Amino acid sequence: MNDNSSKSNEKRFMVRRLFWDNSIQAVKLSSEFSDFNSFRSELEKSLPCNSSYVRMRRTRDILKWFFPSHSLDNLLTKVWTFYKNDVIIEELMRFQYLTVEPDVGEFIRDYIVPMQPGSHIEADYLKDFLLKKYGVVRADPLSSLRGACRDMGFLHAEKDKLIVCQVPIPKTSFLILTHYLLAPLVSTVAIKDILLKPYWQYVGVHDSEAVRQILREADANAIIAKYVKADQLEQITTRYSFDEFLQRRLHL
Repeated sequence: MNDNSSKSNEKRFMVRRLFWDNSIQAVKLSSEFSDFNSFRSELEKSLPCNSSYVRMRRTRDILKWFFPSHSLDNLLTKVWTFYKNDVIIEELMRFQYLTVEPDVGEFIRDYIVPMQPGSHIEADYLKDFLLKKYGVVRADPLSSLRGACRDMGFLHAEKDKLIVCQVPIPKTSFLILTHYLLAPLVSTVAIKDILLKPYWQYVGVHDSEAVRQILREADANAIIAKYVKADQLEQITTRYSFDEFLQRRLHL
């Protein structure tokens, strides 16, 4: 790999440290505003940093990750407004962050989610991912990758090792995202179309059978209209639009 390619890849992966607690604070704060600029101003003032420059930079990063449309008409603000549920909002924040940071998303999807909870991984596991993908390992992106995985609940540290966490099955968050991404209006959705998208892995669903089990439970609890599997046909039909799903505060 030539020097220019290495520099390009390094720059691409230069993800800033994930300020997870500040980001949760921001999502909750956003539900109190009707104007995005007013929310941004209040967020910047409220961050616990002494330097105005650091507050500005941190605000910029939080908005990039969790408010990329620069609008309060967004998934996270809507869900917090209706659910006020810490577990659900953090699960959905995983999806949002990993969508905006696809390199971290790839690591979570391909390297962490398939592993059994309790598995020990060495620091070299993260280094190998960066080296294979970009041909270079730098301290800042390595620290950012490790910290993001830990903050989002996929890994925890024990002495000098990292351990894969047992992530509770995010049933409600998965259903919210299925409606948000694939069925904003009442629709029929093929299971293969769900499985082709990474969002279920981003929130912490481990495999395709777990996806199907959640949908079967949703059918049994009348949260979706039906789940059909016959011959080559496998699909769901939703019962509610995305907005109705949130307004009813449906849970599984």
